[in-house]
Parts: sequence; C-alpha cells; structure tokens
Amino acid sequence: MPKISVVLPVLAPTPWLRAMTEFAIKSLRLHAVEPFELIIVEADGNFFDPEHLDEGDDRHCERYLNFTPKIGGVKESNAGIDAATGEFILLAGSDVIAPPRWDVELLRVFAEAPDCGAAALSAYAPNATIGPPGPLALVVEGMFSPFMMIRNGQGWRWDEAYERVYQDSDLILRMRCAGLHPYRSCRAHVWHLGSVTNNNAGEAHKAEHARALAKDDRLFYTRWHQAPMASFAMMRGGAQIYGREHEAYTAKINLHYDPTKETDDA
Repeated sequence: MPKISVVLPVLAPTPWLRAMTEFAIKSLRLHAVEPFELIIVEADGNFFDPEHLDEGDDRHCERYLNFTPKIGGVKESNAGIDAATGEFILLAGSDVIAPPRWDVELLRVFAEAPDCGAAALSAYAPNATIGPPGPLALVVEGMFSPFMMIRNGQGWRWDEAYERVYQDSDLILRMRCAGLHPYRSCRAHVWHLGSVTNNNAGEAHKAEHARALAKDDRLFYTRWHQAPMASFAMMRGGAQIYGREHEAYTAKINLHYDPTKETDDA
C-alpha cells in the first residue's frame, strides 16, 4: 500500500491550463522523496487519460477518473478520495507547485502531532504569503486547503451539500468538532497561482463559479456562523485577538450572497 495518495482534480479546457497541470504533476514527482499514488480526476475532457499517452509521459497516473460531463468539483474530488489506497491523502490542485520534500514535511506534522486532522505547508500566493517569508522550524495551528493532507480510512471527505467552495473550511470545522486540529508547517512553502483555472476556463465556467460561490457561501455561514472555535474566527475575520475574540464575529465581511434574501435564485 502506498504511504500517500495524491488526489488531483483537473479542469483544463485550454492548452495553457493543461501545461500548468503537467508542470504541477512533474513538480510533485520530482520533489517527492518516496513514490506515491497519483489519482487524476478530470472533468470535461480526457487529455490526461493514460490510454492516450505514450509510455514515459509525465502525465501518467496510477488511477484515472473521468467525469464528462462534469458533476461538480466536490463530488469529483470525493470520487478521488474514495479511490485512494494510501494511508494518507494529499488534496492537491493543478495550480499548486510542490516544493522539495513536500511528502516528508507533511508526514512529519502527523508524526509529531497525534491530534492532527489536516496538515498543510506554508504558501507563496499572489499578493500574500501564508506563513513566514522563508523556511522556519515551526508548526502552527492553521490551514492551507489547496495543498492539504488528511488520513485515509477515517471517513473524512467533502460534504456534497457544497458544490465547489467552502467545503474545505467546512471539513476543518467538522474535524475540530471531533477533537482534531489543522496544522501548517512553516518549514516549506508551496507556490500557489491563485484562481487560475476559474479565471481561464471560459466565461460560462466563471458564471457557474460565481453562482456556486454564492450558494456555498450561504450554506457555510448559515451552518457555522456561531461556531466558537478559533479556527472559524480565523476563517471569518482573518484574525482573533485575546480579550477581543468577539470582533472576529462582528467584523464586516464580504459575503457573496444577499443575506436579506432566503435563496440565491435570480
């Protein structure tokens, strides 16, 4: 059994998005210390289907799932989670570039923290750095869902009440309710290109994403708006200060739905 299974959802209707995905896969392979099981879950296309690839092609994977037509990012990713055979599952993205020894650093978090539910690395992202500016021998309580590892076999998967957004935050809060914590290592950083797929997969996809964002936004805040965990306070307010914890709950935030309406129907 492989130690790690990597679930990689792919939506790549353009040559540029396919090239980006190829580079993400190659970086995972080159920078891993040990072999892993790669599960590609491709929607609306079959560019990464192993049957269409030459022997030795970097796009080859151990398991390939295809959804054409697509059924929604959450359901597609769950199919990948369900197919994983590794002890641990890395939930990755086609716009995330893995650093050297990414597998060792993530497994190290689980080894050092028995109450770890999800392990992540720090990240360099557009206009922001999640974590310190450079490597630091430290692990903090925090998350970075575009490159996040969970244990297999414990029933953790996305809640399919969500379509494509907030399912990651929801998972973390469900783990917190079960006594598990999200931890983020500061020893290594991934490079995250941001919403590259959503912004480059066509106008129809962008409109679909905006609709799903409003729906999932409403579901998340309806479900968790009074959650007392610091993890939720960080998600909602971006910070929580001792003695003024309430401010994370009362600060104005950018909602993607109209809270005065009961639904998001036009």
